[in-house]
Amino acid sequence: MTSVEARGAEFVEVDVAGLQDGQMTRVDVAGRRVLVARVDGEYHAIDSECTHERAFLDEGALMGNVVYCPLHYSAFDVRTGDVLGPPADRSTARYAVRVVDGRVMVSTRASAAGADEADGGGESAAGGDAGGGAVRTMPAAHPRTLHARVVDAVDALPWLERLAAATMRAVAPWRKRLAPTGLLDLLHGKPLGHALHPALSDLPIGLWAGSMLLYFVGWGGPAALLSACGIAAALAAALTGGADWTVTDGHERRVGLLHGMVMVVALLVQCGSFAAFLTGQTVLAVVLSVVSLAVTLGAAYLGGHLVLGRGAMVDHAVRPDAARVWRRALPESELAEGATVPADVDGRKVLLHRSGDLISAMEAACSHAGAPLALGGICDGVVTCPWHDSRFRLRDGAVLRGPATFPQPTLDVRVSEGWIEVRPSAPPNRERE
Repeated sequence: MTSVEARGAEFVEVDVAGLQDGQMTRVDVAGRRVLVARVDGEYHAIDSECTHERAFLDEGALMGNVVYCPLHYSAFDVRTGDVLGPPADRSTARYAVRVVDGRVMVSTRASAAGADEADGGGESAAGGDAGGGAVRTMPAAHPRTLHARVVDAVDALPWLERLAAATMRAVAPWRKRLAPTGLLDLLHGKPLGHALHPALSDLPIGLWAGSMLLYFVGWGGPAALLSACGIAAALAAALTGGADWTVTDGHERRVGLLHGMVMVVALLVQCGSFAAFLTGQTVLAVVLSVVSLAVTLGAAYLGGHLVLGRGAMVDHAVRPDAARVWRRALPESELAEGATVPADVDGRKVLLHRSGDLISAMEAACSHAGAPLALGGICDGVVTCPWHDSRFRLRDGAVLRGPATFPQPTLDVRVSEGWIEVRPSAPPNRERE
């Protein structure tokens, strides 16, 4: 192995002979297992060990610039090391790459994901000397808003990660037992076509706010009634929120657990307010009502971050363009009987599956969390998501099992001049062309 010094960092030659575009391999650099991938003619290197659990990314699947862990399908960008999909929520290290006189050289010094190194990080090239004339770019700066500071402080609590992991281990067997019964689909909101928890979570806030106002104007009886109704609504919201929480990972899992814990506190305080009124302690009932509503609003702040800031339980499927134009996806010869192949169409992934004379096509990003359906199993015309086990019918994208609540977009398919071509399906209320 040859090595060179470059601006304070040592680069060593690695053997990637025969590595074609769209392929990756494992190399050893300074005692570290490193993944080297070739994407669009350029070489990139990242630490091969998944940041979620001990598994090696070079044994996984490379799709475009994304490598998927073979153990739990965590996704990483091989160009930057950035984590793109759960359950991992920490990026992996990257290594600067140079090509000198046809030799691929990898830095022995790792850098943070996405960062440029002063010694030439990011100067990956397919050929020629990468030194000299390189243009360095500054990493993107992110404003430190009050919201970002609050959420980051919550996310950094060490005990929260431990508690979230322990709680998930405890509830995972129950989820596995309940999944076939359809109860979880009901709690996720599958019959409604969208998540049920956000709708139910508004009820306690409105009912408890109304209860507090009625207490202030001296209508104790109606106030207590609204308080009781809010308690019932909060219990229903807790069931649906708990079901949704069992299919979260990383940041969403930690913040979601704290959101639930704060809501439990608000619920208990509201129960205390209701009990105080029943025992004739009206002043205490009013005080506890105010405290409960304040705590509820704090929990709602975290819940709003999960839904609006992180897209929990919203539709993550990539929607095709409205124009119903046929576009080439894949040569017909490359889709064998029973095979499932992801194809690039206008910069997005489309899942193609062949069963006899029937070719099915759907958007390849799962509507629940954006997982790559191409890595999931297919049986009897149904594809199962590799991340959270949502099931979709290939012929029409219907959700057969959650946690997904939104159907998967499907596409029309035809074979023309040896190519498989796809276009967006017509809306249900329009006749097919």
